[in-house]
Amino acid sequence: MEFAIVERPEILIAGTVLRAPALLATDTSRRDRLQSMWERTLGSDDLPGPPGAAYVDYDSDLDSYVTHVAGYRCRDLTDLRAGDVLARVPGGLFACFTAHHSDIAVAVGMVWQAVWDAEASGVITRSYTGDFERYPDATTAVGFTAIVDDGRRPVA
Repeated sequence: MEFAIVERPEILIAGTVLRAPALLATDTSRRDRLQSMWERTLGSDDLPGPPGAAYVDYDSDLDSYVTHVAGYRCRDLTDLRAGDVLARVPGGLFACFTAHHSDIAVAVGMVWQAVWDAEASGVITRSYTGDFERYPDATTAVGFTAIVDDGRRPVA
């Protein structure tokens, strides 16, 4: 698992939206729906931008809801396809985790398990302003989770 702290500008992600209780993030039926979305997204040749996903409109409370948009990165609104939902993740400081696996759903799961472990151990403090993923290829997931700048770590 690769890990870095990076500063990123605002990012726009458009695509299909799922809204569900945060606690269900690891639920098998929801993971199956997410895997289907990832496979459809990564297998598409007609995306207006690189494949990506955004997690917005949530907080640390597992009883709250999270909005997950799986689709593609947009440069601006002209990239937005009719019928797709647009999510905006504000720029800022992010913890970046990279995982590789032949099954993209496993790679994504590895990324988010690393995020939760880093948060639980105090390595990062999440700000809950928005997170996003990118998929450089069909076996790599790169997750960016917004963090509080506590001054303890240099920006990579």
